Parts: sequence; C-alpha cells; structure tokens
Amino acid sequence: MTNKLEKRKVVVLIPYYKNGEEIYVYIQRRSQNAMRLPGYFGFFGGGIEGTELPEEALLREIKEELNIDIENFAHFSKYEFYGSIIEVYTLEVQSDFADNLIVSEGDYGKFFSEQEIMNESKMIYQDKVVLSNFFGKLKRNNPYV
Repeated sequence: MTNKLEKRKVVVLIPYYKNGEEIYVYIQRRSQNAMRLPGYFGFFGGGIEGTELPEEALLREIKEELNIDIENFAHFSKYEFYGSIIEVYTLEVQSDFADNLIVSEGDYGKFFSEQEIMNESKMIYQDKVVLSNFFGKLKRNNPYV
C-alpha cells in the first residue's frame, strides 16, 4: 500500500513544431471514462512504475499511448505540484506528426497554438503552467520564434 502523502511520479511528453513565429503542441483529449480528468485535454504520458527511470517510463508510456518509439527527446523541466512530481520532456516533430499515429489512450490528439491552450477551458491549471513556461522558453531561446 502506498503512503497517502507520497506524490505520484509522472512523465509527460510535449511534441511540438514551429511554423514561422507560431509554436504548436500536440495534446490528447482524455476519454469520457478516464480515471483522471475525463474529457479534459492533457499530456501524453503517465506514471513511473517500480524502479523505472523517468526516461524508461516515457518510452513505455509513449509506445503504449501513441504506438511510436521516440528518440532525440529532451528533458525540459521537473515540476512538483500538490499531488504529483512531473518530469516533462519535449520532442520537436514535423507538422504531419499526427498523420500516422494511432492514439490508443484518450479520444484523440490535437495540435494547439499557445493562444488556443490558454483559452481552453478543459485543461487543468498545472498543465497550462507547464505549457506557458514551455512557450516562454522557446521564445526566449529563439529570437525568430
């Protein structure tokens, strides 16, 4: 039995592409019968199991949820919220990234611009914080974005 005070350890992936000055992130729509946040938009990823390293959990979760093997992903940041510790990874992709994916968890995936993310009412505050930081960092590191 896990300690009720122990935070859930999670890994998530932010696939993204740039189109001129716009940055788009690929997010999933959780199914209506999901255990956590049904019908909300959120990241692809999930819990770290047993003695898995975060990178191992990320590869497993993305294979389970999108049926792809990823490489060249980068660690973005680590966040600690009330009930979870989240390791966030990024993966720069092409605009046609979603064309050949099979989303096996959730209803579907969708690319969002920064403005669409901030306007989305079916996304939790913590995810918006992560994405706001992500968009900000990309813009600061690349004067052309």
